[in-house]
Amino acid sequence: MAENGGVGAGESGVTADWLGRLRLAAQGLTPATAAADPVDAARAVVGVQAQDVRAAALALRSRAPRVRRADVDRSPLVRTWTLRGTVHLHDPADLPWLDAVLGLRNRARFEAAMRRRGQYEVASGLLSDLVTLLAERPLDRASLLAALAGRGHPALGQPSVNMLMPWAAAQGLVAGLPDGRYRAAGPPPAVDAEVALATLGRRYLAGYGPASAADLAWWSGLPLATARRALAAAGPTETAGELFALPGTFGAAPPAVPPALLLAAFDPIMLGYRRREPLVAADHDRRVLPGGGMLRPVVLVDGRAAGTWGVRVRAGRPAVIVEWFGDPAPSAELDAEMRRVEAFLGPRWTAAERLPAGPARTPTWPDAQVS
Repeated sequence: MAENGGVGAGESGVTADWLGRLRLAAQGLTPATAAADPVDAARAVVGVQAQDVRAAALALRSRAPRVRRADVDRSPLVRTWTLRGTVHLHDPADLPWLDAVLGLRNRARFEAAMRRRGQYEVASGLLSDLVTLLAERPLDRASLLAALAGRGHPALGQPSVNMLMPWAAAQGLVAGLPDGRYRAAGPPPAVDAEVALATLGRRYLAGYGPASAADLAWWSGLPLATARRALAAAGPTETAGELFALPGTFGAAPPAVPPALLLAAFDPIMLGYRRREPLVAADHDRRVLPGGGMLRPVVLVDGRAAGTWGVRVRAGRPAVIVEWFGDPAPSAELDAEMRRVEAFLGPRWTAAERLPAGPARTPTWPDAQVS
């Protein structure tokens, strides 16, 4: 292992502080590694989870501080089902190799799920009109279902409704826009499976390293053996214990972390590893993931989770509320970050878009859908 200043911190020889700082830098969550626009921010972490389009936009804001909500909505990012079978916002250039790695698995998963719901034939009968309607103009799911009913298609039960768009997207028929609407689409170009697997390993280490094969398996939803193959095919790497990284990672001094940062719900850095340590202390993990599929927005202070946050309405505008894990740690930097998030939410933030200000149950995907 390269000299890193962290020897003596376990089998890897990498201290928890050093590992956390390296991962924050890889994620674009430091001023020195921040992205310039939403596409670069999404590309850096191979997509952001987007079952909640507001949280996805906030995750991009953390990595591209100059980005506004309108910039995200106008971007060419594609919202579709990939990693772990969950919906993500992706750079469209990444979709071909992602489909080569994950597409067959997701198509089989979603078709089996639709069949289990007992309305496979009904859903199959509306696909042609679904594509026709979305080719005319983008629609949100509720408007699309209403238009299908207007064409005489029988209503689907709620379980089938929740699976309809993932199932259609996995077939390459539709794709989502960043604002939650859908459009007609076509299958991505074919990519050699081995090339795609090597790309997966390399891009994961670029955005999440240092990390282990178990971390890659957890993040991608692939079997551990496949994750190991991806890392072996990634090209030159360096290791420290079970951790893999791109060459030069362990020997480089990571950039300074921001003194205060508000991460989105379902942020990639909270989902990218088997465990959320070292950013989240083990004693606080249940505050971040309280159950029911909810992974809460996190407050980072000097690179460590110090609390969670949400939004309430004050004087008709959004106001960030922090729930501290321990003693409150207010600062001018945190106050400025809170104001930036409130400005990002802006006047478009309505009662229908309110983020939870306290522990709340959010349905596990695929039930948590944008409509």
